[in-house]
Amino acid sequence: MFLPKSDMFKDLRQEAIADISEIAAEETHPKGSVLFLTGAPATHFYLLVEGKVALTIGDGPSSHYTVNRIGESFGWSSVVGRGSYSATAECLAPTKVMKIDRAGLERVFDAHARSGRVFYKGLAKAMGERWLDLHRMLMSELDGSRAVSFGTGQVMATGEE
Repeated sequence: MFLPKSDMFKDLRQEAIADISEIAAEETHPKGSVLFLTGAPATHFYLLVEGKVALTIGDGPSSHYTVNRIGESFGWSSVVGRGSYSATAECLAPTKVMKIDRAGLERVFDAHARSGRVFYKGLAKAMGERWLDLHRMLMSELDGSRAVSFGTGQVMATGEE
């Protein structure tokens, strides 16, 4: 079974894992398949089993993140209170995912509160790591004409102290 091996579910109680397994569906998609679109109702949470998925927000070279680590989660909008997805998810290669229904997952965590807390703590960690990855990428793309703000909320001009 894939769920207990993924970072998002590995520390959950076995009873919760069993209940989540009942509502999860494994799906295989060819390269080019769109799993969800920006603005579509956020109804499912996903785990990557194999393959590669681009999450795209807007346009431009820094507009996407690639989900490529086995067990990596995406479709977070479905579990963080958003009514719609904030990105589009497109398969960059033949891809297999675990697709988990949001409403079903909420019912499982209502019945297994401790496992729900563990899940959301893991989700917060994953979100923080992805934010740091994206921040590093954006910082590396800066052309040096701007310096980093040191907590003032203002961008300092080069050479300014």
